Amino acid sequence: MALLLSTIILRPYVFVFLAAFLLGSVVNFGWRTTLLFMALTYLVALACEWSSVHNGFPFGLYHYVEATRGRELWIDGVPFFDSLSFTFLGFASYSTALLLAAPLYRHGGDLRLLDTWTLRRSPRVWLMAALFMVMVDTVVDPLSVRGDRWFLGRIFWYDPWGAHFGVPISNYLGWFLVAATAIAIFQLLDARMSRGRNKPRGVLPALPSRALLGPMLYCGIVIFGITMLFRIGAAEVAWASLFIYLPFLAFALHILTRRESYGARDAITRHLADFPYDSAFLSTPPDLKAAPPPPGLEPQRPAAKRSR
Repeated sequence: MALLLSTIILRPYVFVFLAAFLLGSVVNFGWRTTLLFMALTYLVALACEWSSVHNGFPFGLYHYVEATRGRELWIDGVPFFDSLSFTFLGFASYSTALLLAAPLYRHGGDLRLLDTWTLRRSPRVWLMAALFMVMVDTVVDPLSVRGDRWFLGRIFWYDPWGAHFGVPISNYLGWFLVAATAIAIFQLLDARMSRGRNKPRGVLPALPSRALLGPMLYCGIVIFGITMLFRIGAAEVAWASLFIYLPFLAFALHILTRRESYGARDAITRHLADFPYDSAFLSTPPDLKAAPPPPGLEPQRPAAKRSR
């Protein structure tokens, strides 16, 4: 416990992200899904990191610098905070993919997803989430190998130095493998633990725009990483990261600002069929309650009879 407390003090930014993950996941998916996902994803990440340190699979061969051993918690030769990071990165990536794939509902400042169980477990959401998680690593890993320039410290090094600003391409392939596994775990747990007409414990349907908590965490991690790259003088890496995210930003803004993304009557009906506890916070938009018929299909009025 003393080492865990020391880890929190030494890595406060990691535990701020972790707290944001716990809040966002619980109010959207419930306690059971959140805690089991955190435990299982941590174990998967720990196993992969242990394997990479010893065998070079799946991330490529790298070595940890044990300068902080005795000052923070290590598990089987791997810093505890490192494997723990995969949990909030996986949740943030999945939430962002779901936001961009689902129909949306907006009432004033309240933005909600009109997702369904079919969409939550769909291959397209799974694939987008895994790719979004790898995109985060194209920022985080080049920053981490330069840890001696900021408060992270020099904690590891690749053997040999990689082609992408010091990071080997095998690392990103490994991240895709772990990300795909983590997202699949989340989808499976969510369906097993939360599916049904009853509201899962911890979910807060009344919380406005709760669906934005995960995407906000995703944006916060990316902004933190790019900002730190500029601050430590790694401008070439920071600009490369910005260019990676510009198409993503354009895509997200296109989805979130087009009128067709919001409030379709059939999307509300499908969502409430799977999540009836949201019914108190959703209503059919006024402009869709009496939508005009398509041109050429207007009802014909009977001709008035001419008086003799």
